[in-house]
Amino acid sequence: TINSGTYINNEFSEVYLVTTLDPIPLEAFTLQESEVSAVKYLHYNQYRSLLAKEDPEYVPYDVDGQYGQLFGIIEQRYKESTVARCLALQKQIQRYASVTLNPELTGLSEGDRKALVLIIKAARVMDEIFHQQVWYSNPALRAWLKEHAATSELDQLKWVYYSINKSPWSCLDENEAFLTTADSAVKFLSQCSKPVTGWKGLEYKAAFPKLKPPGANFYPPDMDKMEFDLWKRGLPKDQQEEVTGFFNVIKRQSDLSIETSMTNLGVENHDNDNVAGSATDLYAVPYCEEYKSSLMKAAELLHEAGNLTSSA
Repeated sequence: TINSGTYINNEFSEVYLVTTLDPIPLEAFTLQESEVSAVKYLHYNQYRSLLAKEDPEYVPYDVDGQYGQLFGIIEQRYKESTVARCLALQKQIQRYASVTLNPELTGLSEGDRKALVLIIKAARVMDEIFHQQVWYSNPALRAWLKEHAATSELDQLKWVYYSINKSPWSCLDENEAFLTTADSAVKFLSQCSKPVTGWKGLEYKAAFPKLKPPGANFYPPDMDKMEFDLWKRGLPKDQQEEVTGFFNVIKRQSDLSIETSMTNLGVENHDNDNVAGSATDLYAVPYCEEYKSSLMKAAELLHEAGNLTSSA
């Protein structure tokens, strides 16, 4: 074994790219001495330097090889100039033409006009569902970008281009990401560890993948086709048709446990309350349950619109 198996740092490649706004106090960690005996913080340049010098206390990695991508990701996130980013976003936005649509309302009754307003509100509720379907943290990212759009020119441009694409991936550039985790929403967990005097809790950037998830938010991001097929074969025929239909979301039981824990810590959960159980880790949730609160809100608006309109 390398170094007689006595490494005390970055053992088994367990080096984490942490997206917290501030360091977590070392007192907040509960160590498992059989596996993790200590925690330390290093600036990424210092860590790269230690690897380049082949420091004997660290597992050696080629900083010019695949492992070096870790440092490239960090530099790309935080070192690109604001001016360059503004110019890039302006060029991307200028590829679109702004069009004004003027509706003709003169032939509508007062009731029809009121109904039209409610229909537009219902459409916006359905649009919220679309944002949720693109990627699991998409609604949080959207709210964050909108809230901070007036902070600077760059923030305004990020919000404008996000509004066009409805995600952090550019449709006209083969879904290349135009945002990074550095631009992402800040989330807060107040009870994520044992209490530490003077520390209010964990603030972190909600990370998102550079590549747009091919399964969007309809499937677990770590699920591949083979896993899905193996799970599907073990289901009764009627359930096989259900999980391959167009009106279900596939989830993991283990993710549900994490979501429940996060909810107990004050983090917003998904809409679904009822879950169809399964003997495996995967399970299906019908749209009517996953998006229940939004669908009920949209239905109420449409029923109200129907009661107001004079159209047959």
